[in-house]
Amino acid sequence: MSRLRKVLFTESSPNIGGQELQLLAQAEALSTRGVEVLLVCRPGSRIGESAACKGIAVAHLPFRNSLHLPSLIGLYRLLRRYRPDAIIAHSGHDANTVALAARLLWRRPLLVRSRTYQPGVPNAWTYNILFDLTLVPSQFLRDMLLRNPRIKGERIRVLYPGIDFDQPSSSGPVPPWLEGLLQSGRRIVLHAAMLRPEKGHQVILAALPELIQRYPSINYVIAGEGGFADVLQHDVATRGLQSHVTFAGMICDLPSIMRHAELLVMPSNYEPLGMSQIEALGMQIPVIASRTGGIPETIDDKRTGLLAEPNDVDDWRAKLRWALDHPEQMQAMARAGCKVVRQQFSRTGNIEQLERHLIDGISQLQE
Repeated sequence: MSRLRKVLFTESSPNIGGQELQLLAQAEALSTRGVEVLLVCRPGSRIGESAACKGIAVAHLPFRNSLHLPSLIGLYRLLRRYRPDAIIAHSGHDANTVALAARLLWRRPLLVRSRTYQPGVPNAWTYNILFDLTLVPSQFLRDMLLRNPRIKGERIRVLYPGIDFDQPSSSGPVPPWLEGLLQSGRRIVLHAAMLRPEKGHQVILAALPELIQRYPSINYVIAGEGGFADVLQHDVATRGLQSHVTFAGMICDLPSIMRHAELLVMPSNYEPLGMSQIEALGMQIPVIASRTGGIPETIDDKRTGLLAEPNDVDDWRAKLRWALDHPEQMQAMARAGCKVVRQQFSRTGNIEQLERHLIDGISQLQE
């Protein structure tokens, strides 16, 4: 096979984070290269709405659990009609449904799992049998999976995410909440991530009270959505931080907000790679992130950004204090980081590697 004809993406998550944004970017890029793409997702999901706005074809299935019979039957019927060359599954419920439904076909497509994290001990059967190929976003995650010696190394491949660094941000008016911060001269510390415990929001909230005494104009902007929102809002209220913390919700045009930030933070306690720190460096926005997971593959400590110890409030407070006291040095690091990430995480490189993985896998499947 010399080229791809059709690729089907599946995603059962109702929200949008880095994984979902990468799916949309890959679907768009494949479409521009002449590949027909289709996204299968839950009705009413954010990714389905975003895909439709981008002109990506969308089909809906409930994906209520990994063995949801109506979803299994619906996907099987869709596969018989659509006949994709490859399926790229993203989340647990849709991935298991894909693996089962595709095997009911007489000639099945290539089965690819895009895996951005690994909860618990990796199961060799999942990686060796259920899917032909698993794509992971960092060498860290690949090494973690291969700690299970039964997992076949040739089935786990690193595909760094691709970012369109040159995509222009919106030129429209800034949101009212941001306009208010800018007019009052606030120093914006931006955190763009899903609202989940492992993303480390509470580390920043714990560090803020002492920082506010030294930097009264600091404002922590939390951009994202997720099930941890109520916990974070309660934490903000308990600490009396309402006038220094802004919940911005999900921001589709993140660069338009990011360009107003003095710092971007990623205080995750677990992060297979992370996306927002790469996007920030690509825009020459200074970054502080946790020394965990795949993040050190994106930041060279004290050269392109600062790394802090995960879950260490004192270290994070010290790194934030240094960064706020040394804006020129932070900006120099960001300029150096910009050159690195624009080469390592280019959109063109990502999609070319993805196509190679898919075409090679399809050829091996047909042998």
